Amino acid sequence: MDAQLTTLPERATSARGYRARKAQLDKIVNEEMPRNRRDIQEAKEFGDLSENFEYESARNRERQLIERQTRLREELQSMTVFDFSAYTPPEGVAGPGSSVSIRYSDGTTRTISILGDWDGDEALGIVSRRAPLARAVEGARAGQVCVVQLPDPDFDGEFTEEEISIEAVSPLSAEVLAWAR
Repeated sequence: MDAQLTTLPERATSARGYRARKAQLDKIVNEEMPRNRRDIQEAKEFGDLSENFEYESARNRERQLIERQTRLREELQSMTVFDFSAYTPPEGVAGPGSSVSIRYSDGTTRTISILGDWDGDEALGIVSRRAPLARAVEGARAGQVCVVQLPDPDFDGEFTEEEISIEAVSPLSAEVLAWAR
């Protein structure tokens, strides 16, 4: 049996999160950049490049794609693929590798499972350890109250603060661990 891990790397994500980010890079390299090269070539055929909107637009897109490709490669190189099934987080403490039952001030409840940097699935309640909600509850135990900053419902770029109660902290479910693989 594999040894249990007790520390989480600074930058960690599940195998699933890593594959998804790698797929984004592959799409840029294998689909979007070749399509953009064709767009540039077609735009060149329109003639005078100094007044060619299509050409300028395609060149701007090329710069964006190269920038995104570079950033994704750097992110992938610095990220650790982490096996959350081999991780033992501190017992009863909310944070990566745990599920947290939360009660909002309006009485509604929700259970979130906190995984790595690039992990998230709204339907399963999986949130990234970098998400505001995960950061707000990190280190808390059942019975504690935390304050989370949530986007303003008016979408004006402002945030509102809400107190949430930690109802329970438990290990990740088999379903969440399977998702992460």
